[in-house]
Amino acid sequence: MSCPRARSEWGDVGVIVLAGGRSTRMGADKAQVRVDGRRLVDKLVNAVPDVADIVVVTPQPIEVPRARMVSEDPPYGGPVAGIAAGEAALAEACTLVAVLAVDAPASPRHLPGLVSAVRNAPASDCAVVVDGSFLNPLCAVWRRDALQAALVSVGTRDVAAKALVRAARNRVEIAGNGWERDFDTPDELSTLGNVEL
Repeated sequence: MSCPRARSEWGDVGVIVLAGGRSTRMGADKAQVRVDGRRLVDKLVNAVPDVADIVVVTPQPIEVPRARMVSEDPPYGGPVAGIAAGEAALAEACTLVAVLAVDAPASPRHLPGLVSAVRNAPASDCAVVVDGSFLNPLCAVWRRDALQAALVSVGTRDVAAKALVRAARNRVEIAGNGWERDFDTPDELSTLGNVEL
């Protein structure tokens, strides 16, 4: 779902798209897997509102309209290393930072609710989607200064993304509804359409 919004409403929001894992269960680079002829990374980025900046974190030499590519150095350092690389590359205007995963192509639908939750809770560090008891750190929006502090607190290399969210002093939890679902295998992804690896 596209979210057409005025740039003024989203001009302080940056989006980090993590697309740099090894994709061993998928059997191919997740970002470039196609569903009904469209790459997952394009489906996700096209569903993001008109934000200030979009950074896709991947070691692969790909091009994505509307987005810039960066990679953690060395690559494959885990999700927090990717988040750190993405945060460092975002435009200075971005005071709110969304973190999404390329294998959850419907997750941008949560952005309006996540952004609103952070804006309406001035003491919050972040807002994160929770599905039942599962905290989804790759479907979240952070205040940038709080994200920077959490990165310093937990470190970046080979750190689980949940550790980053747990480092938040105050978080808002948003109930999941399925948009946050990630797809790890071709069989799972085939529920969305015809899969081409």
